[in-house]
Amino acid sequence: MPINNDDDHVVNATQLQVVDTGLPHVKVAVGVSTSEGLQVQVLDNREVHYAAPGRAGTGRKVVEVDSFLAELHRRGLTDRGTLWGNESKGTLTAVYNDHPTDETLYGHRDDRLTLTLQPDPDWSRWHANSGKYYNQHDMGELIEELLHTITSPDQAELLEVIDSIRGSSKAEFNSQIERSNGASQLTYNTEVATTAGRGRTGRLEVPQIITLQLRPWVGHPETYEVQAWFRVRVNEGNLALAVKLKPTAQIIRQAWGVVTQTVANVVEKPVLATATAAE
Repeated sequence: MPINNDDDHVVNATQLQVVDTGLPHVKVAVGVSTSEGLQVQVLDNREVHYAAPGRAGTGRKVVEVDSFLAELHRRGLTDRGTLWGNESKGTLTAVYNDHPTDETLYGHRDDRLTLTLQPDPDWSRWHANSGKYYNQHDMGELIEELLHTITSPDQAELLEVIDSIRGSSKAEFNSQIERSNGASQLTYNTEVATTAGRGRTGRLEVPQIITLQLRPWVGHPETYEVQAWFRVRVNEGNLALAVKLKPTAQIIRQAWGVVTQTVANVVEKPVLATATAAE
C-alpha cells in the first residue's frame, strides 16, 4: 500500500527504507514496488526549510565599472574570491567561490559577477567606416554626424571644406599632393549650361590628418587621441573620400589598464589575465 513520509513524498512499495545522506533535509528512499521492482527516490526538501539557497546559482551581469564596484562593495570577495580579466572581450569576472589555496580542495567556481564593457557608439562608428570610400555627399554626412569627436583641424574649417566638396558634387576632379604640408589639393571644373560652354574652376585643400578624441567604452573615465588619414581618390574625374584610422590597439591596452587598475585598487586583489571569461 502507499507509504507517506514526513516530507510529503509518496512511494508505492511493499518494503521501504529511508536512508539519511548526512545532508540536512536530504534523504534517499529505497523501496521494492510490487509493480516496478526496486525504486530509489531522493527526498530533497532544502528549499522548503531554508529561507535562502545555500549558495548562489547563476552568475550576475553588469555593464558599467561603477555598478561592478558597487556590487563588490555590497557583497565583497573573501580570501577564496578572485578577479579575471579578458582584454580582447572587455570583460571582468569576480569568482566568489574559487579554488582555495589548499590544493586538496576545489571550489565550484559558479558564483560569479561579470562586467561586460559596452563599446562607445562613436568609437564603433569610426572603426566601422575606417578606410571605406564614400562620395562627397555621404562623406559630408558622416563628418557632420561625428563632428563633435574631431579636435583637429578646426571644426569650422573642416565643415567649410566638406560643404565646398558637397557643393562640387557634379564637378570633374583632379588631385595632387601639396608638398609643404602633405595635404591633398583638389582641382575641380564645373560645366555651366551656357551657349558658350564656359565652366568654373576651383581649388580645395583637404587635410592629410584629422585628429579625434574618443573613448573605447561607454562610461570610460578618459578619452584618447586617435589620428586618422583623410584619403582622396580620383578616378576618371570622379572623387571618393575616406577616413582611415591609425592603429588603436595600443589605446585599447592603455584604457584596459585604467579599468583593471581601478578595480584592483578598490577591491585590493589583482586582476588575472585570461583568454576566456574566467579560467
